Amino acid sequence: MLRLRNHLFSGVRAAFPPPHHHPFSITTPATSPARFAAEEYLVATCGLTPAQAAKASKGLAHLKSPANPDAVLSFLTGAGFAKEDIAAGVARFPMLLCCKVDKTLTPRFAQILSIGLSPAQISRITSIVPQIFVAPSMIHRIQFYLSSLGTFDLLHVALKRYPYLLGQKLEVVKPNMALLLQCGLTASDVAVFAKLLTRKPKLAKEIVACAEKLGVPRNTGMFKRALRAVQCFGHDSIGAKMDLLKATLGCSEAELALAVRRAPQILTISEGNLSRTLKFLKVDVGLKLQYILLRPPILGYSMQRRLVPRHYFINILKAKGLVKENISFYNAVCISEKKFFQKFIDPHRETIPGLANAYATACAGKIPHGIKM
Repeated sequence: MLRLRNHLFSGVRAAFPPPHHHPFSITTPATSPARFAAEEYLVATCGLTPAQAAKASKGLAHLKSPANPDAVLSFLTGAGFAKEDIAAGVARFPMLLCCKVDKTLTPRFAQILSIGLSPAQISRITSIVPQIFVAPSMIHRIQFYLSSLGTFDLLHVALKRYPYLLGQKLEVVKPNMALLLQCGLTASDVAVFAKLLTRKPKLAKEIVACAEKLGVPRNTGMFKRALRAVQCFGHDSIGAKMDLLKATLGCSEAELALAVRRAPQILTISEGNLSRTLKFLKVDVGLKLQYILLRPPILGYSMQRRLVPRHYFINILKAKGLVKENISFYNAVCISEKKFFQKFIDPHRETIPGLANAYATACAGKIPHGIKM
């Protein structure tokens, strides 16, 4: 343990050098020590923003000097932690600066290293869940997630999605994880549903059942989208959301049910956005409601970044006879940006000078005036 401590502190004294006294300096009479300015310290030394420091400093009001925070920063820097990770960790958990290096940080760091994480990986986790140094049970949970998810990157994704994941008992998490895997979700999918893992198992089962009631069967690609929609609104609110969608779209219950099965994500669209998109598609583009309902993903695309620019430029190409009049609008908007360029922009660069730049301008939210239909 002593060897580990000496290794961690070697080479880091330069980052926090001790004050140097000139040999001929004149000593002055002792004065009462200045009060530790925690807020200023957090900004100047730890790299927090003034807003973060104002909030975090409340947890450090009892400190009378920067001695212990300096020691903590020296340890973390010497252990290979990135400055931005340290700043994020301190902002989330200011009491990290109050930890004892010998009694807490050194043994916890060694314990986390022993489960297979590198210093850089521990640094990344600390930026999200700095409490790992004061809660030994979290280290055991990290080991479980590494084993269950398979990679550190997926664990990192899960923690970014839901930092409180390490605070939940594994007795709750394990049955929920098994349930999601039974539904056909992969380890990557499970990482995205980190919050669902922490729900009471009974509630998790109700959420899964509600997703199935939407008509989306398990073990399909759409099921995770249905789960996300149910989790977003709560299984007890989906009925009200369905009624709102039906009224906004002006369709029958059967038509809505089919649309939701094909694109469960439309449940997450706000009423305002849905109304605006529907009006644009029906009035400006001239699509029939039946056409839209049979292709519900179209309702989820951004009007500013996709629907409006592509409609505008498809019309330019139609006016110049460069594409067929009966081209499918849905096929034109559902393809990726790269494929849209390859199919509709690149072949006509010479025919219509400035077409590519004009399209980029349109996607940024401003329809250009230099290109005319």
